[in-house]
Amino acid sequence: MDKMNKKANLSKAALNRPVLNREEKRQIKLDAILRHAAAAFMDRGYYKTSLDDIARRHKVTKPTLYYYVRNKEDILVKCEEVASLRINGLLDEVVATGGAGFVQLQNFIEGYVEIITDDIIRCHIRHRGQREDPIARDASLKMHRGIEHRVREIIGKGVEDGSVRPCNPTIIAILLFDALNGISAWYRDEGGLSHEELVDQVLLIVTQGVRNN
Repeated sequence: MDKMNKKANLSKAALNRPVLNREEKRQIKLDAILRHAAAAFMDRGYYKTSLDDIARRHKVTKPTLYYYVRNKEDILVKCEEVASLRINGLLDEVVATGGAGFVQLQNFIEGYVEIITDDIIRCHIRHRGQREDPIARDASLKMHRGIEHRVREIIGKGVEDGSVRPCNPTIIAILLFDALNGISAWYRDEGGLSHEELVDQVLLIVTQGVRNN
């Protein structure tokens, strides 16, 4: 009877599971490939890793990879697309929530720390300058400048409303990203430092330097 009930529950769960369309299935498979590629790049380095290495790690044939990515550089481009969507999405949420500039900056830092500890984003930060295609390189630079500009606006808003001490928003934004992006080089989820502790320490050090008490 227990086995019958278990099978019935599994069948019921399968029926209630949302049906994914072709694009959603493709996106899930692409995400898995990007994660395996990111792990390979982080372990061996971008230039020492081949598509054959990634195919073996992902347990597929090399022709299968070409269905999802054009070449090795395209993997970096797609990792950057993921990063752009997530970071700009975070900024959209932060700005939409409103509040004083310091509060918005604090909320951005908290969300950004979570984003950059993801393997795909970590790989993007580590290898974002390795673009041979000048068009891809210019697009990457434009994307990062756009994100930095949005953070400068938040800092500037804080200066205007008095929640952030008088400062140069451009310099603060550059220093902020240098400090936060460095986390991706050493933080690991399996380490002794929890994500919550990491966020608390970053907020303590970074935000107290700009808060207008």
